[in-house]
Amino acid sequence: MKALRLLYVLLVAAMNGACGSSSMSPSSATSNAAVVGITVRTSTVEPITAPGTGWLYRLRYEVRETGGKTGATLTLAHWALSNGFTANDDFSGPGVVQVPHVAAGGTLTIESHLSVLTTAAPGTHVDFTITYAGDDGKTGSVATAADISLVPPQ
Repeated sequence: MKALRLLYVLLVAAMNGACGSSSMSPSSATSNAAVVGITVRTSTVEPITAPGTGWLYRLRYEVRETGGKTGATLTLAHWALSNGFTANDDFSGPGVVQVPHVAAGGTLTIESHLSVLTTAAPGTHVDFTITYAGDDGKTGSVATAADISLVPPQ
């Protein structure tokens, strides 16, 4: 079985979040380093037929910088699905409005998409990790997990 992935990220809104809940996992901090946390708001998967048969995963999440001293630029998103599929996205490519940057003390709402061309069953859970670079040059990462809701075909 050959899987083809198509990745893109769309920055949808900046500032306050939407509905839903998930745990927030802040990264460890040093005195002036960015302290980043993520909260998943929605995670869904729906069938697709173009450009081939497969699944479109949508993950809507908030990114917060809670240290209040240094902003952070998101550099990588890592997807690990419960069906064994993994993928990385560097926040570039088609559909990316701009590379996401969260200001010191700020919040962004982001929606990331992952298309997987396969005949295998969709994943029902995702482990999601964001890697970032603080404005001070220090790097870090933060992870969260969420169950994925199946959106029936219309």
